[in-house]
This record gives sequence, structure tokens and C-alpha cells, in this order.
Amino acid sequence: MRGRKAKSIERIDQYDFDKLSKTQGNARERRRYLAFAHIQEGKSFTEAALAARITLRALMKWIQKFRKDGINGLKDQPGRGQPALLSLDQRESFKQAVLELQQNKIGGSIKGLDVLELMEKKFGIKPCLNTVYNTLKSINLVWISGRSIHPKTDLAAQEDFKKNLKKK
Repeated sequence: MRGRKAKSIERIDQYDFDKLSKTQGNARERRRYLAFAHIQEGKSFTEAALAARITLRALMKWIQKFRKDGINGLKDQPGRGQPALLSLDQRESFKQAVLELQQNKIGGSIKGLDVLELMEKKFGIKPCLNTVYNTLKSINLVWISGRSIHPKTDLAAQEDFKKNLKKK
């Protein structure tokens, strides 16, 4: 197989990458360790990239990170994905606002559109409805309601009816 011979990578012999690749739960990190295990066996960079089913460019970036930061350079770094719409400080006030909105609601539960309107007016955020539900879930405000209660419902009369209902 063609490809340049792998230059020695300092500190690569300090780790058992084959064992790390078998015990790692994160698939991206497992693939990185597997590629380094092939390099430890003496394969060229090209051969190691083919064996790990990655591009040579990706492998070279991983090697560069390993040379700079050691084994921590091969681990996933935090900060992946889109940042949250509400900061940690805003989440508590958002939770209180949603609970207050529910208490002030006459007859039934609030809906996602009600919370969406609240987010737009109070926090200046205009998310999609799915984001509203995900945000509610992240602050532990998920509830499933049955039928809504009519504002003119007489709960005492209902209980009286249940008690006096003749059972067969």
C-alpha cells in the first residue's frame, strides 16, 4: 500500500489505543482511538485512515490535536450544537412566568401557543413550537392534562352525584 511512513508520534506508546477503542462508549472517540491503534501497529497514515474508514485529512487533524494536547485532544470538546435560547438566569424566571400563566388561565391548561406568545412578549425570543416544548421539558414543566375544566363547573355537585350514583 502506498502512503508515507508514519513519523513517530511522541507519547503514543503511553496509551493502549486498542483497549481504549474497545471500552469507549462514544463512537467518534472510539474511531479516533482505533485509528491510533493502527498507527501504533506500524501502519502508514494512509493505511490507518483506510482501516478506520476516515479521510487522511481527518486523521492528520487528530494527530495534530494529539501532539498538542495529548489524549485529551482526541476527546470530544464541550460546546457542540446550538446554544440555548434562554440563559440559566432566564430559565428560572421563564418557569415562574409559565406557572403564573397556568394559574391565571381560566378553564383548562395553557397550550404551546400560549407559551410561545409569552416567550415572544416577555423574553423577545421567537422560537418554533417544537423549541417551546423542548424548553419546557428542559425546565421540568411537562404535563399531560385530560379534559379541561369549565369555569362554571361545580365540583361539589359532581362529588355529590358520584356518591349518590346507584351501583349495579
